[in-house]
Amino acid sequence: MKRILLFVFAVALFQAGFAQSKSSNKKGKQLGIQFTGHDFETPADLKSKGMSFVLTDKQWSSFDRKRVGMAITYTEGLNDKFDVNARLGMSDVNYTLSNKPYATSTGSRTYFELDANLFMKLLTDEHVVSPFLSLGVGASAWKGYYAAYIPAGVGLQVNVFDETFLFVQSQYRMPVTGNAANNLFFSIGVSAVLDK
Repeated sequence: MKRILLFVFAVALFQAGFAQSKSSNKKGKQLGIQFTGHDFETPADLKSKGMSFVLTDKQWSSFDRKRVGMAITYTEGLNDKFDVNARLGMSDVNYTLSNKPYATSTGSRTYFELDANLFMKLLTDEHVVSPFLSLGVGASAWKGYYAAYIPAGVGLQVNVFDETFLFVQSQYRMPVTGNAANNLFFSIGVSAVLDK
């Protein structure tokens, strides 16, 4: 599954790099801020107890499972339909590393992450609302353990003012290395243009 996602990501980057834009409506350089949430418990329940338990238990939607944080983002348009997004975030999380049973957490610790995503928009920035798909690569650090993951998800971009956007996003983070853990990621943020 990871190889398929990496292949799709590579093809999308190749296409975005060589696609010709019919107009100059690509997004300019933007800086943004996000409020984020990580849910490590729901993917663990899915793996150990199954989908039917998670849906009937109804804890997946509980705000108590989300570990909140903040992130700074940089976004730039490649063309009308593709944007590249880099994100540096941090939050306090508590989870157990599956490959290191003796490295369990004794409380919340600061979790740092850095990822790069390709946003594949269904509509251009001229529209008020534009849904998008995202796929990327990322790295994290927690309690001295470093990990790599693949973020894949969906989002919604709202053009609030001229070149000021509100973003709502949800991703599933798939581990690439043993120190990473499956998690659901949610964010809401705003970005504004740095240059015209």
